[in-house]
Amino acid sequence: MNKNQKIFRWVFIIFTLIMAGLAIQMGMSTTAPWNKKKNKPKIEIGSDAKLFSF
Repeated sequence: MNKNQKIFRWVFIIFTLIMAGLAIQMGMSTTAPWNKKKNKPKIEIGSDAKLFSF
């Protein structure tokens, strides 16, 4: 195995690990659609008392 192949393999391994870590982090910080609550609370904001759902 020559030097270029070794460099390519290390870059590929590092890139794959970074992408896997980002995917895991994004998956842990989001909520799956089937786990979301159906009723969103209504919050009154401002003097107009408009209803916004968050």
